[in-house]
Amino acid sequence: ITCAKAPITADAEVDVLKERLGSLAWPEQFFGANHLTLVHPETGTRLTFEAEDALRAWLSGSEAPVHVKTAGKWMQAHAQDVDTHKAKVLQYDWTFTTGYRGSGAGPAGPQSAHGSSGELAWEATDAQMDRGMLTARDPILMYADIPLFESELEDNGVASLSVKVRVMPRCWYALLRFWLRVDGVLVRLRTTRVFCAFKDAPDVVLRETTYQEGTFAALAAAGAPREGPSYADADAAGAVLAAVAPVGVTLYERQALQLKEGGAADTSMR
Repeated sequence: ITCAKAPITADAEVDVLKERLGSLAWPEQFFGANHLTLVHPETGTRLTFEAEDALRAWLSGSEAPVHVKTAGKWMQAHAQDVDTHKAKVLQYDWTFTTGYRGSGAGPAGPQSAHGSSGELAWEATDAQMDRGMLTARDPILMYADIPLFESELEDNGVASLSVKVRVMPRCWYALLRFWLRVDGVLVRLRTTRVFCAFKDAPDVVLRETTYQEGTFAALAAAGAPREGPSYADADAAGAVLAAVAPVGVTLYERQALQLKEGGAADTSMR
């Protein structure tokens, strides 16, 4: 298990990436050298969490555009100008919402960095992570909190992606989390938890994915606090969304990956 934490990527490097990916938009804080990598030596299976692949997933996604609170008033005030000049209203996801759940490869290497996550190796499962093991007061052998990207969305909120890892004597646990708050509009949380207990034979990696979101009006109607300190950061927003669940839950998925010789060549985790 290895990780890297480096300064924000320099503008010149970002320009190269933007050209390569074909995107004009980019988060202000991009940590291109940061990563978390987990390797299973016996099979060569590799799981990696990194910023560039996360933005590739954003660019290939199909999220509906989110409008800021003042967008409707602006369009109403400028409707005549837009019509007169035949202006084109661009529609794209400026929130950097990504469906990225990591990048993976087996012994033969990745065939596609963003292939389907379940076709070859990941399978639906009823197995659950051992919460007791995760909450036990075991020694922490390794811990890291690694930022991947962050944007203030032109002063309209915040979007961020980060990954944490914790290694104990009996297991390891990784948490990838995308968090979005568009001021006056909505909050969105996409969480991927990955867990492996060392006692399992054959070795099994469990993955749990949860998508949660809601407008501030809808969350308030469900009993959540109105916009304010309760949504100041990802942890606070996560607590609010957990309290009103299943309201706001748009995806919940549990999967298992068997680590064995001769397994699938591509175990992409998007």
